[in-house]
Amino acid sequence: MYKCPHCGQPGITVLRKSCLGPALPAHCRVCNKPVGVPWGRSMLALSPLFVSLMYSAVDPFAFKSLLAIAVGFTISLTIGLKWVPLEAR
Repeated sequence: MYKCPHCGQPGITVLRKSCLGPALPAHCRVCNKPVGVPWGRSMLALSPLFVSLMYSAVDPFAFKSLLAIAVGFTISLTIGLKWVPLEAR
């Protein structure tokens, strides 16, 4: 669980943080206040996924395209969970 920027208690699950976006806030389980992620860092974290999607659009081989998307998704998810901080909304 991740610490809430409002109360400092662990109130955001890993699954919920992985689904957060700049326009999609979550609520802390402890204090019920809204929590989000910053726009800039969250978009940078998604860039490996965007690159893999562009690659898959031009590559005619389905297996390589699916592999590229899986790798891009995994890298984006890892960056998002480790590098993108939670912020109070």
